[in-house]
Amino acid sequence: MGVVASGTATAAPTATAPAAFTPAQLVGPYASDVPPTGTYIPVLDGFAELRRAHPSIIASNLQKVKAINNSATRAQQADAIAVNYDDRLVSLSDALGDRLGTVFRQLLAAGKLPKVDALAGGDTARAGLPLGTTLLEKEYYDNPRPFVVAPTSIKRYDKPGGHLYAELVNNGSYPSGHTNMAYWKGALLAYWLPELGPQIIARAGEIGRSRIVLGVHYPLDVMGGRIMGTDIAAARLADPRFAQLIDQAGAQLRDQLRRSVGMSLTDFIARDTPYLTTQQAVSEHRNLMTYGFPVVSPGQVNGIPASAAALLRSRFPGLTDGQRLDILRRTAIRTGYPLDRSGANGGWLRIDLAAAYAVTP
Repeated sequence: MGVVASGTATAAPTATAPAAFTPAQLVGPYASDVPPTGTYIPVLDGFAELRRAHPSIIASNLQKVKAINNSATRAQQADAIAVNYDDRLVSLSDALGDRLGTVFRQLLAAGKLPKVDALAGGDTARAGLPLGTTLLEKEYYDNPRPFVVAPTSIKRYDKPGGHLYAELVNNGSYPSGHTNMAYWKGALLAYWLPELGPQIIARAGEIGRSRIVLGVHYPLDVMGGRIMGTDIAAARLADPRFAQLIDQAGAQLRDQLRRSVGMSLTDFIARDTPYLTTQQAVSEHRNLMTYGFPVVSPGQVNGIPASAAALLRSRFPGLTDGQRLDILRRTAIRTGYPLDRSGANGGWLRIDLAAAYAVTP
């Protein structure tokens, strides 16, 4: 069965090693390797408008960091430190539940998920390369981090002998790279395991908040990271050739998980201790989408980008892209919050993927 008497799931060995992608499959190139505008700056450039026309939002941005950082519980501090040093995929796996998350991490560490690892594991994961790293965007905006701007107001949390703050002191804050990776990796993991989609996306939001807990990012950085990560995941899934790789990785993941737990994933998930209930996940994620900022552009008009429909393909396989887009529209937050944009580059901020996954078909 792959489950010991204590109730802890263990990864059962398989007869043959799961196949990896070939170098040619990973190299491509793929149409989604480069965004249509060359960088992700156009979808992130609501930040420039805030700097220019909304100084009160920028000031509030720093005050929110101070409040979250200074009031962080020991559990939040410990989680934030772990998130900083772990791969985002490992951090996201908490959302799979007590036992299934353990099985996933065991399989990943044992090399039993080579296709998942190639696409979403580590900082050099193929789905995020070559232009999904936030390096160009950080250099462009050159925004100093909270602990640099307000060194006496930000508490520093790090592991013994850690190097977190020393590494980031000269590195721009906007957008958050950890959040960006949490959301595009989270969107792929949710695509592979749609039964746990709300929990996975909520965990991505927690990973973003952890960067504020540490005082290395602002809420706007985290919101920008979510914009960029959601765009990246949608582009990959909307690219037919790259989506084939994603589907192969998902099939391998589900097969290896089933082999390890010895039953259907539906049954195992139902018996597992959940990370959050679906209702808790949706509520928590919604609270982490805007960090209490007010609407700054009440008359703004935009739509959900068409490519975003692909994010829900595995959750609602029987629907058309138009119907999936309608779900994203119905579950989205309103227009006009900070970083939301008008026109073709707008709408990404509004997508609440946790709520969309929770919709009953």
